[in-house]
Amino acid sequence: MSDGDEAFRKAVEQYFPGGFSLRDEANAIVAYAFRNGPIEDLHAGNPSELLENPELSRITDHEMKKIMVNACQCVERLLREKQEDPGAYYQQILEYNLKYCRKWER
Repeated sequence: MSDGDEAFRKAVEQYFPGGFSLRDEANAIVAYAFRNGPIEDLHAGNPSELLENPELSRITDHEMKKIMVNACQCVERLLREKQEDPGAYYQQILEYNLKYCRKWER
């Protein structure tokens, strides 16, 4: 086992008690594909009382399409990497989880 592999294993043990679960992987994928995509631009604006009314739309069809197209492109990139280079995929997903999902439910 290389020093890099050993460091990676120790990081997983330290930051992911019980191992890196499917939920941890899902959290990272969602952060990558949705949370840190175009939806963040919508979320970053100022709050409005209109948003409290469930009878009103909160996003336009154009915004929804942009969110979904971006998410599909991101997931495709991840799946392609998982297929072509599983080691790089898992390292990227683990690092993304560490960076963006530490306070999320596991």
